[in-house]
Amino acid sequence: MKTILITGVTSGLGYAIAKIFVGHGWIVLGIGQNQRRLNDMSLELGEGLFVPIKVDISDPESLEGCLNSVFLIHPSIDVLINNAGIFKQASYESCSINDIGKIIDINLKGAMYCTYYCLPYLKSDAARIINISSVAGTRGIKNQAIYCASKFGLEGFGDALGQELLPRGISVTTIAPGGINTPLWNEMTNPYPGGLVDTLIDPIELALLIEKIVELPPSFVLKSLIAFPSNEWH
Repeated sequence: MKTILITGVTSGLGYAIAKIFVGHGWIVLGIGQNQRRLNDMSLELGEGLFVPIKVDISDPESLEGCLNSVFLIHPSIDVLINNAGIFKQASYESCSINDIGKIIDINLKGAMYCTYYCLPYLKSDAARIINISSVAGTRGIKNQAIYCASKFGLEGFGDALGQELLPRGISVTTIAPGGINTPLWNEMTNPYPGGLVDTLIDPIELALLIEKIVELPPSFVLKSLIAFPSNEWH
């Protein structure tokens, strides 16, 4: 039985990935902060396969303690998906110092912390790390300066780490999607700048792509991938 750990599992892409792999009989270690949603997912997906983990990935001490407890029961990971992220669309000067810290802490440092604590448990010669970045990690986008900084950092982290882990047979893939149809986009508070929300990438479509990456033979390394909805191009 294989094991996948997914951060940001309670909605959007993380939820779609969890559903797919539970359907394949994998154990899904799902990290999120919404306890009620984690409980609902346990009932929906099955407590035998879905393991809810409530922890703030931006808090390294809490994350370490929580994962150490989980790894006592599930001591081997086949796939790590660093998916958790937050977003703010606003001019840089209108953002607060707290905005800078929070976005960097979750989007970049959270992924780095989770990878650090998971590395000893990733299977050599067969494991994959998949980082969910953004097109905002490949070019600067107006009113997304902090978010861009966090995702540019994630791109660099994945590129460097992939070189370090390749001799161990652990591959690192960074996916940079354009707009995904999740609750992140709201016409009133956070309108999608590319057009209509219904033109965005469906989370299940991206989750199916991740499924295909996971199914690749260990000898096949996919370093990076950029994906867009058809109305968007960077």
